Amino acid sequence: MEPDGRPAATAAASPDSPLVELGPIVNTHGLLGEVRLLPHNPASTTAAQPGSVVLVHRDGRREPRIVRAARRHKRFVLLTFEGVADATAATALIGCAVAVPRAALPPAEPDTFYHADLLGCAVLTTDGRSLGAVAQMMFTGSSDICVVRDGVREVLVPMIADVVDSIDLAERRLVIRAVPGLLDDD
Repeated sequence: MEPDGRPAATAAASPDSPLVELGPIVNTHGLLGEVRLLPHNPASTTAAQPGSVVLVHRDGRREPRIVRAARRHKRFVLLTFEGVADATAATALIGCAVAVPRAALPPAEPDTFYHADLLGCAVLTTDGRSLGAVAQMMFTGSSDICVVRDGVREVLVPMIADVVDSIDLAERRLVIRAVPGLLDDD
């Protein structure tokens, strides 16, 4: 349900602007400075476009970068950054998250949302029972899955019509139907 695309060239993010993470850099590719990005949403085309991005280092430091080239390769997106010309320079980027400023993304169309908008939303059953909050999103090909955690347990909630009752992004709330087999205690 994530809209596709972003402007090809976006302005650099200010140090405190909200970011949407596209995925982590997990390895290098070849000898010419390409890196392998493992996109959080393999169906999205946002990561596979040249333009401005922000690298978020493990220590939280943000570094604006320009993607000169992007192409799909298996389950990865291969990125070439300006100023990264060899495998040694590319190795230094492993572990960084690739993100774009939230404002650089096109507005979500009616009845769609960005996966990042669900992160942190409270998840309740239709009878009012709290299950925790959306901690991450997973993608299976057939449906998106919300990983819901409450500190003690984890529940995998498929984003399908039979399960999702309502999504209220303004209230930061996702209400689900506890269909048989969804919750451990059912």
